[in-house]
Amino acid sequence: MPARAPLTPSNRFLDENAIRRILSDRIDTRREGVGIVVGMVGDGERRVVGYGRFGQNDARIPDQHTAFEIGSVTKVYTAILLADMIASGEVSLDEPVQRLLPGNPAVPERNGRTITLHDLATHTSALPRHPDNMVGNGSPDPFSGYTIDLLYAFLARYELTRDIGSEFEYSNLGVGLLGYALACRAGTDYETVLRARILTPLQLASTAIALPHEIERRCIPGHDLDLRFAQRMELGQVFEAAGALVSTVDDQLQFLEAVMGYRPSALDRAIGDTLDIRRQLGDQVIPLCWAMGAGSTDGEPEWFGHTGGTLGCRSFIGFDRRASRGVVVLANAAFDVGDIGLHLLRPEKPLRQQVKIRNEIDVDPVRLQSYAGRFWLRPDFILTMTVDNGQLFTQGIGQPRIALYPEAEHRFFAESIDAQITFEMDDQGLAEKLTLHQNGYDLVARKIDS
Repeated sequence: MPARAPLTPSNRFLDENAIRRILSDRIDTRREGVGIVVGMVGDGERRVVGYGRFGQNDARIPDQHTAFEIGSVTKVYTAILLADMIASGEVSLDEPVQRLLPGNPAVPERNGRTITLHDLATHTSALPRHPDNMVGNGSPDPFSGYTIDLLYAFLARYELTRDIGSEFEYSNLGVGLLGYALACRAGTDYETVLRARILTPLQLASTAIALPHEIERRCIPGHDLDLRFAQRMELGQVFEAAGALVSTVDDQLQFLEAVMGYRPSALDRAIGDTLDIRRQLGDQVIPLCWAMGAGSTDGEPEWFGHTGGTLGCRSFIGFDRRASRGVVVLANAAFDVGDIGLHLLRPEKPLRQQVKIRNEIDVDPVRLQSYAGRFWLRPDFILTMTVDNGQLFTQGIGQPRIALYPEAEHRFFAESIDAQITFEMDDQGLAEKLTLHQNGYDLVARKIDS
């Protein structure tokens, strides 16, 4: 790990009042949150600011001990587990994942190349974001009930659409498979091996998947984009390594202190390897599960980090090795907080703007049912349209449910995110396809069932 930079006036933390103004704007003005806790660390100094409340009827203010779902930040822990098992000689980076799986199941290949642990840890396996046989058992949580048997069935029939290692495509499936495979090699389940190899050595006592009472009593409920209660996601064996951890700001600051070199541990080598082992794809450089900021003049990234999201929580962790500054943001609503984290880490990075206010028109609630159904955007992403109590909703796989409001005939908008949907109707007056307008793109999805 590089030497720590001294804490100078140019890299000190933003003061608490300024942070509270950011959080107040997000929660009180924009109504884009319920409770948010920010933590910062640098040169032995910590600062924690909690704002908001546990829930609409629970005025407790969340703090550094409040437990949140941290979602995909879990992937960073899976990467460190991989690096530690490589360092101990239990696995190798370029080992085919198939060798680690019980029963020698079929795993997709292409042009004589098989998927390796390195491919999975860098999102270059050519596996999709999610498998296409997720059913969710009628739950808002699409991961609910997804089993190893369903995973093996998907892997046995899936045909890769590009060469392995040729492109980056973020894959919850890939990292979930990686964590499951590592647990199989260790002869136990994912949480057990993670606790023994990573959580206990780093003294992260408030980080877990199966929650003991001591953590559960501090666990904050999540909220969807309409600020209604959202259930905790149940990711099971297949996806837990991609996003199942619950943790606190206090534990995540302790984790960042270890990553930044403030807390030496037996995992120093493994942590360093997750940052320094990188796959080069043209101009793109990909470490093991971390995201990186743009390179500086000597080619080193300005920052490392990761965001996470569940049905009702959002998270960000990141650190700047040169400025010796780390930031954690945990929130109990489904609104993105990555911009807050990055702004606190790199003040020149702007906070995102509030979603443009649009005008709702009146529509007969009976007509809304004509838009209901499942719409295929790509193999691993299906939008489900439902009507609940006279309100149209949309939900993507692994994402919170979003309310849609009419602004023109067959055109709807979301208040919580900057996205609009236009429906095309068939001769019977039922939606047969839709176009999602978001981030400057117009993406067409065809209806696959009602």
